[in-house]
Amino acid sequence: MAISQMKKISIVFAKEKLDAVLLTLQRLENLQIREIAQMENWQEVFERSEVHLPAIYQADEEQGKRLEGEEALHYLSQRQQQLETTIDRLRSFIPKDSFLTGLRKEASSLSFEELEQYGKDRENEQIIAQVNQKISRLHVLEGQIAESETEIARLDKWKNLEVTPQELKTFDFVTAAVGTLPKTTDDGLYRQLRENPHVQCQEVFNSEAEYGLLIFFDKKADLHLEDYHFKPFEYEGAVLPAQTIEQLQNDVKKWSEERQQLLEDLQHSQKDLEYLEAKTDSLLNLYSRQEAKKKLASTEHLVALEGWVETNQVTLLRAELTQEFGSSIYLQELDVEEKDWEKVPIKLHNNPIVEPFELVTEMYALPKYYEKDPTPILAPFYFTFFGMMVADLGYGLLLFAATFLVLKYFHLSKGATRFAKFLNILGVAVSLWGLVYGSFFGYTLPIVLISTTTDVMTILGLSVAFGFVTVVVGLLLGGFQKVRMKKYAEAYHSGFAWCFILIGILLLALGMMLPHLAVLTTVGAVLAIVNAVGIIIASIAEAKSLAGIGSGLFNLYNISSYVGDLVSFTRLMALGLSGASIGSAFNLIVGLFPPLGRFTVGLLIFVLLHAINIFLSLLSGYVHGARLIFVEFFGKFYDGGGEAFRPLKPAEKYIKITKTHLEDK
Repeated sequence: MAISQMKKISIVFAKEKLDAVLLTLQRLENLQIREIAQMENWQEVFERSEVHLPAIYQADEEQGKRLEGEEALHYLSQRQQQLETTIDRLRSFIPKDSFLTGLRKEASSLSFEELEQYGKDRENEQIIAQVNQKISRLHVLEGQIAESETEIARLDKWKNLEVTPQELKTFDFVTAAVGTLPKTTDDGLYRQLRENPHVQCQEVFNSEAEYGLLIFFDKKADLHLEDYHFKPFEYEGAVLPAQTIEQLQNDVKKWSEERQQLLEDLQHSQKDLEYLEAKTDSLLNLYSRQEAKKKLASTEHLVALEGWVETNQVTLLRAELTQEFGSSIYLQELDVEEKDWEKVPIKLHNNPIVEPFELVTEMYALPKYYEKDPTPILAPFYFTFFGMMVADLGYGLLLFAATFLVLKYFHLSKGATRFAKFLNILGVAVSLWGLVYGSFFGYTLPIVLISTTTDVMTILGLSVAFGFVTVVVGLLLGGFQKVRMKKYAEAYHSGFAWCFILIGILLLALGMMLPHLAVLTTVGAVLAIVNAVGIIIASIAEAKSLAGIGSGLFNLYNISSYVGDLVSFTRLMALGLSGASIGSAFNLIVGLFPPLGRFTVGLLIFVLLHAINIFLSLLSGYVHGARLIFVEFFGKFYDGGGEAFRPLKPAEKYIKITKTHLEDK
C-alpha cells in the first residue's frame, strides 16, 4: 500500500532492431521512455553532435515512398483522421443498442499480436473506399429523391393540363398562357379577367390560395396579364405534366429501392466497423512508437533508450527482451537517487478496498516520489465523513445494490468501473451511519443510537471530535514527512509541537468540564505552554538567530486557523441533519394523502422526492468530503505534484487488449 518503487533503465541495441524493440516494449506496457535530450548527462553529447535522434520513417502506401520525421507523423495523423471520419459515418447507419444493452455488451478484444496484424493488412483502403462510396451514393440518391418529390408535389396540381406551355407558343393568331391567379376575398381580378370579351379562360385547378388557368386571347388585344397578378407556370417539359409525374414516380421508386438496399448494406456493416476500429487502434499504436523515437538517442549503428520501470517488473522486462533479442541487446538497471525524486513518475499500489479512494488523491494531486501515498490514510476519514453526511440506511443500501449490480452485469470502462467501486464502498458507509442515526428513507428505525432530533449536541461534539483527530493526524504526518527529509526543526514547530498543543488544549477543556479530573487541567496547560515555547526555540534554532522569534510568534498565530479547521467539521453535522430532515419532510407530505392516493400518486411523489434528496445528499457528501480532505487534512502534510506513470502502451481506444505474459508462452 504505497507508491510503486521505480528503477531507472538504460537499453542499448542495434539500430535495425529499433522498431522491434519498441513493439516489444509497447506490448509489455511496463516502461515509460524518458526524453534523453532533456537529461543533463546526455545534453553534452547532443551539443557535440556525437548522437542524434533516430529517424522516424513511415511508408506512404499511396505513393510508395518512405516519409521521414514530422512528415511521417503528420501522415499517420491524417490516416487516423480518415479512419475516424469513416468510422463515424458508418456508425451513424448501424442500429444502436439500447443504453442498458450497450453497457452489458463487452468491448471487442484482441491480443496485441492480433491487433498488429491489422496494421500490416492493406484491405482497409478497399473497405474505406467501399463504405465512402456507398454513403456518397446514398446521399446522391436522397438528394435526387427529395428533388423529384418536390417536383412531383409542384406538378401534381397541373396533372389535368392537356397541353404543354411549349405547344402554346406555336399558335399563330391567339396568345395562350398557363399560370396561376391568386384568390382574394371578392375574387375581383378573376371576375374581371373572365368578363373580358377578348379572353377565354379554362380552369385547370382550384385550390384554397389560387386558380390554375389556361388563358387564350387575341394577339391584337391590349391585355397585360401581370395587371391581374398572373404568374406563368414554369415548365419546360416536352410532355404533359401528368406524364412527367409518372416518370418521376418511377424514378423515385427505383432510387428508393437502391437507397433501401444501400441502407441495409450499411446497417449490416458491423464487421467492417470492427475492422476499421481495429485498424485505427493499430495505427495509434504505430504513431505512439514513432513518436517515442523522438525521445531516444542514436549513432550510426546504435540506439540508446532510457526509461522508468517498476522494480517488480524489471525481471519480466529483462526476460522478454532476452527471449526476443538474445545477447544483441544490453540492459542496465539503476536505483533511483535523491536528485531524481522530482522526476520519477508515480504509480500507486493499494489493496482492493483502498484502491478506489485513489480517485480522491488523484483529484488533488499525485504524491511526489519522496512522499508517502496518502490514500490508505485518507480512506477511513473520507469513508467516515461521507457516511456521516448522507447517513440513511435506505439510501446506503440502494447505492450499494445499484453499484453492485452495475459492476456484476455491465461492462464499463476502467475509469467508470473504479468510480462504481468507490460508490459501492461509500454505500456501506452510508448504511452504517444510517443505522447509527436510525434513519431509513427518512423514517425512524426502532433502534436509534444517536437521534438527529434529540441528540444534536452529541452529533456536533462527534463532528468536532472527528475534526480534531483529522487535524492531529495530519500534523503528525507532516512532522514525519519533515523528519524523512531531515528538516528536524521544521518537523517539530510545524507538526509535532502543534499536536501536543492541541492535545493540551483538549485536556485543559476536559479538566474544566469534569471536576473530578481537574488534574487534566494542569497537565493540559503545561503541555500547551511548553510546546508553545518550544515552537519559538525551534524557530530560533532553524533561523540560527534571534530573528527566528518573529517567525515563531507568527507560527503561534496559526492557532486561529486550527480553530477554523475544527469549526469547518461542523458540516458533518449540518449536512447529516439536513438530509434527514428533508427526508422526514417528504414522508410527511406523502402521509397527508388519503390511503388510496398514498399508494398511487403518493408513491410516485415519494420516489421522485427521495430521488432528489438522494442525489443532493450524495453530491454534498462527495464535494464536502473532498473539501475536508483537501483543506483540513492534506493542507497539514501533503504537497503532491507528482506525474503519473505513463508507459508506452497500446491505445485501446476501440479494442481491448488481452494481456499475455512470458509464463503463458
